[in-house]
Amino acid sequence: MITLGIDTSAAGGGVALCKDEETLTEVMMESPLQHAEELLPLIDVTLARHALSIRDVNLVSVSSGPGSFTGLRIGLATAKGICQAAGIPLVGIDGWSVYRARIVSNEHTRVCVVIENRRDLYYAQWFAGDRSLHRAEVISGDDLVERICAENRLLRVIGSGVAGLRDRLGECAFAECAPDELNRQSAASIAQLGMRSFSQDQLYNLEPAYVEPVLARMNKKS
Repeated sequence: MITLGIDTSAAGGGVALCKDEETLTEVMMESPLQHAEELLPLIDVTLARHALSIRDVNLVSVSSGPGSFTGLRIGLATAKGICQAAGIPLVGIDGWSVYRARIVSNEHTRVCVVIENRRDLYYAQWFAGDRSLHRAEVISGDDLVERICAENRLLRVIGSGVAGLRDRLGECAFAECAPDELNRQSAASIAQLGMRSFSQDQLYNLEPAYVEPVLARMNKKS
């Protein structure tokens, strides 16, 4: 199976092409916040590198967020347009699942996936094994660090937000931050996870994984 992965959930973005479990190519955008200008040319370059056309792709896997409102809309609209035009099935993969899948664990392992938002705010979701413990939320850096430090057992912290929290988490006795290479945005991870989890075409029902209503309530209280 040839899978095209698209990730425009952050300021950067990227495209990957995978054949079964092998990543053939992963190319990240050269400039931040240039999704509209660079995404389609990047897809063309990625396919051309392997002498393929879009008709050779069996599945498109796209990041459904959370992340940049504009970036997500561009990524999903592009993926849906490609799939509808070429008759390719579409699958959406959320960022929490991508980062969670990078942690080797058992059913008792506790994991906090932290995705960078803005203004020292983070998208966060806790897991026990593969099971989410509550709905994802937007939380301030200070509040998130306080909650992580209050854990009385080993908690693995992973995601794009780790870079902004690592120093503050240094004094949390039970927090174990993932290394930098596991906290990076990856279109290849989107492609691989989409291939493994695909069960039905989501072309007409896939929506971005927004968590902003929570943020709106936070702003009203301030």
